[in-house]
Amino acid sequence: MAHLKLKIELNKGKHGISLDKLEKVVQEMRRFLDSLGDDIELAEPKAWIGADFTNGSMGFASEYPFEVGPTKLVQFNETIIELARSDFPQSIQRSTANKFFQLAEILESEETAEIAVFDETNRPVSLQISQNTAVLARRIRVFPFRESLGSVQGKIHSLYKESKPHPYFTLRELSTSNLIRCQYEADVYPEIIRALSAIDQVIHVRGNIITDTRERSIDHVKVREIKLAEPFGYEDVERFFGAS
Repeated sequence: MAHLKLKIELNKGKHGISLDKLEKVVQEMRRFLDSLGDDIELAEPKAWIGADFTNGSMGFASEYPFEVGPTKLVQFNETIIELARSDFPQSIQRSTANKFFQLAEILESEETAEIAVFDETNRPVSLQISQNTAVLARRIRVFPFRESLGSVQGKIHSLYKESKPHPYFTLRELSTSNLIRCQYEADVYPEIIRALSAIDQVIHVRGNIITDTRERSIDHVKVREIKLAEPFGYEDVERFFGAS
């Protein structure tokens, strides 16, 4: 078992940091980690604590205080590494990635911040971010999209019924474990409630799929129809294999 930890060092080579900047960094770090904790399905996504404070150049670590398995550790670390490269990981919501890039935007124009994640032996994997990390990410998102009619299958991860301009839910796709943003109209809301009323309910979502042609991944779905998957029992197995 291991702990999730993200360390950041600011104002390297300088003494101290302005309280205004420190407040913004801590606020954006907390918002990002809370959102990421929800995306990767931590038991208590808002339980992050501050640790390992250093003087001189301002440095500290945000640590998840509960042990996690190796799969969760790898998922967390790989997500941070992709974000530091200005990528938008498919395993998290775009809004979560944007919170990370908002953190990078706090840095001064010529400033570089050192960040690090830690493997199962607590060995650091060092990375760097700057304002350019966010600028490049914004540019990467400006490319052609393709729209087609199709369907995806998965389980509802979270619901944002008050979101503007479109309410949406995120679907954890069964085949990839990616989170897919699904925008819906009022007429399909009853089916969403039905799906949420059953634990681990699998649904089929049909509609207009907006594909990111550069990344070859689904950007979002404009939902037309939702169907709840029927449970698969022992009788179905017998029929499939022709048992009498």
